[in-house]
Amino acid sequence: MARRRWGSAYGTRWRQAMPLMLVAFAVMGGMVTLLRQDVLAAVVTYQGTTAKFSSGRVSGQDIGFGMAQVDVAGVGTRNVLAAGFATGTLDGLCVSQVQTLPVIGDVVIKLTAGDGNSTTREISATNVQLDITQLRGSGTGINLDGRVQIGMASQDVTTLAGVDNPLGAPTGTGWWGIDATAGDIFSAKGYLYDAEIGGPISLPGLRISVTPKAAGGTECWSTPGDATPVPH
Repeated sequence: MARRRWGSAYGTRWRQAMPLMLVAFAVMGGMVTLLRQDVLAAVVTYQGTTAKFSSGRVSGQDIGFGMAQVDVAGVGTRNVLAAGFATGTLDGLCVSQVQTLPVIGDVVIKLTAGDGNSTTREISATNVQLDITQLRGSGTGINLDGRVQIGMASQDVTTLAGVDNPLGAPTGTGWWGIDATAGDIFSAKGYLYDAEIGGPISLPGLRISVTPKAAGGTECWSTPGDATPVPH
């Protein structure tokens, strides 16, 4: 059975919500202030279509990957790679999505954070879960450390102590996962449907932009294998 979080399907109906756009951007501005003050305890983002993301390095403790299913508004059930970690740090972050708005046309909504220093992992978060459709690490790639179990049932992956099936994976055979004490993904690029941060998050240098493509709006990258620099 496909997973639905918080009792509803994924998706924001942007084209049907134009009267609420100004209110939404005002709320977004308030969230930016809270995030800069590191007082926002939980962030939940839902995407009706995939968003692109990239990071110079993602490091996690008590991490897990598992096959799962999600209900996507207006699309139906989709298979995803659910990834989660109890605590983690990132060297820069970029998340972008293209939306088509009346009159304006295609706009790029982009969130970036980081200090511009490739030797630091300045972003921190706890109780993180991502629903990914594609993940790529270049250079050093993906490293798993400590106790690593490959091929275990997705429902048995452990990312949070005392929490059963934290990835919300289907039960039964055919759904396998990877569980590790720690891991790193270098030069990460991918697509995601959903990102949930259940605990505190610190996003230094946070910026949110909404730029029409016709005015030069660019996404985090064009294709996963392109030469677009990852954020730091």
